[in-house]
Amino acid sequence: MRTSVLLIGTILSFSIGMALPDAAVGVTNIVISAETVRDFGEMSPENIGIVKDKDASNGLVLGWTGGANNPAIAAPTAWFKVEFFADAVEYFIWVRVKSAGDTSTDSLWFQFDDQIGTDKHTAAKDAPDRGIGNWRDVFDAGVYVWASQDVPPPMVVSIKFTERGLHKLLVQPRQVPHFIDQVLLSKDQDERPDDEPWPWNPARDPRVLPVDSRGKLAATWARLKNL
Repeated sequence: MRTSVLLIGTILSFSIGMALPDAAVGVTNIVISAETVRDFGEMSPENIGIVKDKDASNGLVLGWTGGANNPAIAAPTAWFKVEFFADAVEYFIWVRVKSAGDTSTDSLWFQFDDQIGTDKHTAAKDAPDRGIGNWRDVFDAGVYVWASQDVPPPMVVSIKFTERGLHKLLVQPRQVPHFIDQVLLSKDQDERPDDEPWPWNPARDPRVLPVDSRGKLAATWARLKNL
């Protein structure tokens, strides 16, 4: 039996008046910055700091001062860690980074979830010993660039989550010093982003799943039409 248009309108009006609960939406892009780590994450008590940089996306960056490891180790003395909500899909990994001065210190280790606390890490399958970054092989020092794994031929590193929910990322340096403006995990950015920072609200808690009231309203309307 189909519900009349009048009844549907009445139900929708009542639902809107009662403040429909928000609908969960997908997470396409996850951005981690110095502000994210400061406000919602953790970092080692030494060998890393948050420093000012006018060329950064919001004026602050993460800077390594020591504690480099090659290869990755289970108990680093330089690290930062963030928990974030992600979908059960593949995310491409990018970092907006700058080498200090004229150095070639340009790589990091990324460890997700069960890799943390071990010497395992996520990297390009054809160059696992190089970690993430290596942008000085193709870019100048002293300027911010987006990198994934840039030793020629460059490769885009990715991580595929098998479950939707909260995940953890721990980053430790392979080489120091260098500066990190943003970490981007993206479902669809499989090519190098433009030079500019990724547009993002640095006050957003990455652990909180985005919601969309309009999506909930559309779903309710679809269900009612089929009554």
